[in-house]
Amino acid sequence: MVHPGQHARVRRLQQGLTLLKVLLLVAVLGGLSLVGYLEWRERTLVETSRQEHRALSQADQAIITFATVMRRLPCPDADGDGLEDCGTSAQKGWLPSQSLRQAGADPGVDIGRLRYLVQRGGGDQDLTVLSDTWRPLEYDDGAATFFNMRDANPYPDDILNLADLCQRLAVGVDTAYASGRAAVRSSPMRTVAYALVHPGMHGNTTTGSLFDGANQTDANEVEDPAKAPLLSTYDDVVFERSFASLRSAFQCQPLIDSINMVALGLDVSEQVADMRDDNIEAAQQAIIFASIGAGVTAVETAALIIEGASEAGNAAVAWALCAATLGLAVNACAAAPQHTAAIALTGGVMAANIASIALNIVAAVKAGEALALADNEIDVSDLSCGPTPNPDDIIAAAQQEVTDATNALAELDADILTKQGQLGAANTARTNSINSLYATVRASQASSSIDYKVTNLINAGDAWYTADANFNTAESQLTLLNDQYNNWNASVTKYNNILNNLTGPANTGALNTQINSLQTQINNLQTQIDAETNPDTKQALQLQQLSLMADRELLIRYRDSGDTTEIVTERDRAVTERDNVAGQISAAQTNYNNANTALGNANSTYQSAYSSLLNHGVYSVTTGLTTTYQCTNYAGTCPATINISGTDYPVTNRTSVVRNAIADLMGGTGNTWGVSWPADDSKLVMPSVRQKELTALQGRRPAAVDRVNTANANLAQAQDAAQDMPECTITGTGVGPMPPDIPEALLINVDRKGGTR
Repeated sequence: MVHPGQHARVRRLQQGLTLLKVLLLVAVLGGLSLVGYLEWRERTLVETSRQEHRALSQADQAIITFATVMRRLPCPDADGDGLEDCGTSAQKGWLPSQSLRQAGADPGVDIGRLRYLVQRGGGDQDLTVLSDTWRPLEYDDGAATFFNMRDANPYPDDILNLADLCQRLAVGVDTAYASGRAAVRSSPMRTVAYALVHPGMHGNTTTGSLFDGANQTDANEVEDPAKAPLLSTYDDVVFERSFASLRSAFQCQPLIDSINMVALGLDVSEQVADMRDDNIEAAQQAIIFASIGAGVTAVETAALIIEGASEAGNAAVAWALCAATLGLAVNACAAAPQHTAAIALTGGVMAANIASIALNIVAAVKAGEALALADNEIDVSDLSCGPTPNPDDIIAAAQQEVTDATNALAELDADILTKQGQLGAANTARTNSINSLYATVRASQASSSIDYKVTNLINAGDAWYTADANFNTAESQLTLLNDQYNNWNASVTKYNNILNNLTGPANTGALNTQINSLQTQINNLQTQIDAETNPDTKQALQLQQLSLMADRELLIRYRDSGDTTEIVTERDRAVTERDNVAGQISAAQTNYNNANTALGNANSTYQSAYSSLLNHGVYSVTTGLTTTYQCTNYAGTCPATINISGTDYPVTNRTSVVRNAIADLMGGTGNTWGVSWPADDSKLVMPSVRQKELTALQGRRPAAVDRVNTANANLAQAQDAAQDMPECTITGTGVGPMPPDIPEALLINVDRKGGTR
């Protein structure tokens, strides 16, 4: 018999075993859940990290697309509306997603949450500004650097393309970090072109910001991309674009090299134009392809640029190589005319004149012959003329030039006819006014005893106008020369001051102070340029800014090299120019003094003649045997009668009407009445003014007529050539230089297009 207490113990034991099983099951399930959670969390973190980096990469590509279209980097969004705010000086803000979309870039979804830091250091350090920062090289046996560029005159200063941004990036690469520049917080600090920051999954619990560390402030810096994440304190993701990286993204070096290749072709053509003997050797000496840093041979460079280029690029490179007559790319000369004609006929970026279009039908053969003779190792059977232009297109283009030239001549002739009418009207008005003055003085009688005084006044007015015109010319010339002298003298003083202050090592604090001072002046000018609305004033400010930028570049180059040669060269050139102008000022001053004296004498003569006529007093007027008496006395009172041989004759006061008649001829209003000198728009001088205007118009007519004749000749030549297209049979009879204006036009248009890539 089992004791009741034993049953209780058995039940408790069974219950304990059951509870233990449940606990073990719970533990197993909990462990499995923990493992699943940790695995899920790891996958989530990995996916989140991918999304964060994907967002940064997409934003980076959007910025590069924006810069490719706009030729500058976008400004930060300061107020969160998605639009860039360039009116502020802020370097950090939100990514301007709407502005990126407007430029054709896709910044992605929710990209507006990204922080954006961009380099806006001012002047040539501001990557958000589009200005004429870069120009093609001008080879002159010196160092081929940015400083040695084509000057603003005559080279256009309105060409803005990606090369200008590339130049700012190049300056940024060579500029050390300084306070105020956009940078990454590292040790040491390093500058950036721009940086993007993703806030990660967790915000800053202390400040309430989405971002952590330096990323959440308005300071011109972000955290280092290599900074390790810290739980609860830092989980931002930073993407950094260095200057060098951005230059590579834009392919700046191939872009700049492609334009400089055409520029070197222009320089060579200018030298070849002066050569008649042994031009192959001279051209080879003039072109140094290694100076543009291409790092390849001339043949490889030509092939690199020509391959995949547009018609504009093909024409530019072909003409450049043809001008050089190097014999390196044998098809270049043969293909150049076709490319140029195709561009002109299809409305491309290069404008070839109609004469070239007509002549280029046979120019391929001529160019091939020239190139063949330039290198006697070339097998002429390998030369190709390329595609033949469409005859109908050539004739249509030639006909359009005839129409345009004829219309231009007709418009000029209409202007000349109008001006002749104005001249005739001015002569009539002068004659009528002179006759009216004589008639007024004569009181409508046949003659007066003071007719000679009217004649004296008219002659004095004409003499005064001639003296005044001569004086204005002399004064303008002297002012121009004095301005030139002052400018060159200021340059001499400036360079002397720079040289005097260059004491001690090239990297002294004093030198850096000068560089920073110039940068401040450049920045201040940029502020004025941005606010200026008058185009002429803005251009003057831009030229002044470019001069300061050149001086700053000189100092930086000296600081880096310790060589003052370039500064001394610039100083010596300024001295030469100043002294040349000084030699001209003496003669101009003498001419001015003589003109001033002559004008003073003419002025006195005129005023004397005016006063003599208007204050003569009593005089007689006669018709046949009848004599009456008149009076002019503006300064006093005319008598009522005059006693002659015991008889009193009445006297008529004609002062007022004579004064009015003088004013009608000499001009003037109010109390002046032409007293001091004839007015600029007076009837007396207006025929001379109209004659000068007519002469200027007539001076343009020979060129207009020549354009019509040339256009008609080209049309006839195009029609003849279209009927009998020549065969491409190259034999070669001689080598002649290319006119420099052709590669110069090609260079400008290639530069406007943004290279030959």
